[in-house]
Amino acid sequence: MKPRIIILLNSIDVNKGGLTHASLRQASTFADAGYDTQILTFHYEPRFPIICKKLKEMGKVSEKVVIRNMFEELALYTDKDKVNIRKLKVNLSDYEKSYAITQRKNYNAYRLYNNGIYEKYIALRDDNTLDFIDYFNENRYRMRRENYNYYGQVSRVQYFSYEDNKFKQQVFFDKRGKAIFSFWRESSTGKISRVIHFGSNNEVISETTGNTVPHKLYWLKSVLNESKSRVMAISDTRSTDELLVKLKHSYTTKALRMHSNHLKNPDNPDSELNKRNGFAIENIQSVDALIVLTEKQKHDIVSRYGHEDKVYVIPNYYDPNVSKIKGLKSIFTTVKQDSSQSERDMSKVVIVSRFSGIKNIDHIIQAFKEVIAEVPEAKLEIWGSGDKEKEYAGMIESLELDDNVLIKGYTQNPGKIYQSGALSVLTSNAEGFSLAVMESMANKTPVVSYNIRYGPSDMIEDGVNGFLIEKNDIEALSERIIQMLKNPEKTRDMGNEADKTIQTKFSKEIYQKLWFSLTDKLLEELERNNNNE
Repeated sequence: MKPRIIILLNSIDVNKGGLTHASLRQASTFADAGYDTQILTFHYEPRFPIICKKLKEMGKVSEKVVIRNMFEELALYTDKDKVNIRKLKVNLSDYEKSYAITQRKNYNAYRLYNNGIYEKYIALRDDNTLDFIDYFNENRYRMRRENYNYYGQVSRVQYFSYEDNKFKQQVFFDKRGKAIFSFWRESSTGKISRVIHFGSNNEVISETTGNTVPHKLYWLKSVLNESKSRVMAISDTRSTDELLVKLKHSYTTKALRMHSNHLKNPDNPDSELNKRNGFAIENIQSVDALIVLTEKQKHDIVSRYGHEDKVYVIPNYYDPNVSKIKGLKSIFTTVKQDSSQSERDMSKVVIVSRFSGIKNIDHIIQAFKEVIAEVPEAKLEIWGSGDKEKEYAGMIESLELDDNVLIKGYTQNPGKIYQSGALSVLTSNAEGFSLAVMESMANKTPVVSYNIRYGPSDMIEDGVNGFLIEKNDIEALSERIIQMLKNPEKTRDMGNEADKTIQTKFSKEIYQKLWFSLTDKLLEELERNNNNE
């Protein structure tokens, strides 16, 4: 019997980004190889059973992976508690007998008035099930909010402060209506000031002044104690690193996996550590392994902090045989059809990215002003979502690029987007590896990328399968794009070379070999240490 693999994530959702995608693929790799694989999540999420169902229906995670949530399990919900969306749909006519009702513009939400007094605000989800109800007093102050889960029960109640209209206390309940947790928030700081964890017999298990680790450790240990074999636990998000660092469990080996750059100034390997990854690196001695995505990042860490025996490199992989969404043709099949290249628009540049400042998409928009001066038919499609969207739209308008640059929105099928264009572009300040570069190359779409820490230089051989340019060099960026658009046959050749690179250096087989070898090594060391005690 193979050992259990446990992957710690703060939360999951259907449209989460690259980190979650990588974690789901990692879990699937273990599960499909016969390991008892579980993903543990710690964030309150009333949609949890629906999210899990959709992830598996869409093929984003193996059916063999067990996904668990702390709030869900401490609330005593099990597989026997079935979700029936049809029965949970809200019928507004049930409220019309007692209330006058108005709909909030552009929202699936309604205000309820009792004889002129605003009493309730009801918010529905897209499927018309009840999300929450807000209750107001006669002075229109919000007093409390009841959150409903997909079992039709109140799973959380928040009590609001008159000072800032934000919760002062929130209480989480189990399926019997008994309290599991009480969280208190300090209005002046916005931080959690007290956490009380209640047991099933109404006893207090832990009480802290804002520390959320003890109750999470309590649940994590209960999960680990279920296993009759050795366990490898992997923290895949920085919010769960502290759990593993503080965990003491004799039959569990502990690994932290980093997905991003650890430097506050990513251009300087001696820079101060950033807040996101600093804790993991400063606590290498308290875990059995720190896993990074590139040899260069390992070198930078070990040269400053030592522990070479604990830092391992396992890059991401690309599997062309797995489609992201069931019902679509596999990427492999589509790529084979793409060999005719009849559908690829050799005048189009594509970007698939989160719309945030660190991605520097504004650099590409600026560069495109020069591109269309040389290649008037050139087009740029920007796919994604985020808080910078309005800024990008304004910039496109001010540079009079409306006819050439389009913001297209979020996509569930980036492979198809990459296959539609001649090349893609990456202008990030920093990356841990860049799944976007890997996916573009795997779809025979060469990449023009800033040469940043870390990732692009591991995949791109300058001038052979793409181009590397100095960070923030917008002039060089426009020149390389122009060069590739003006030489479509050379660009096609680069795309073919890019695909070969991914197949030979970043295959699923290599990824599996590295992970399985590391797992065996760490578990053997664990057993040896236990026998010596």
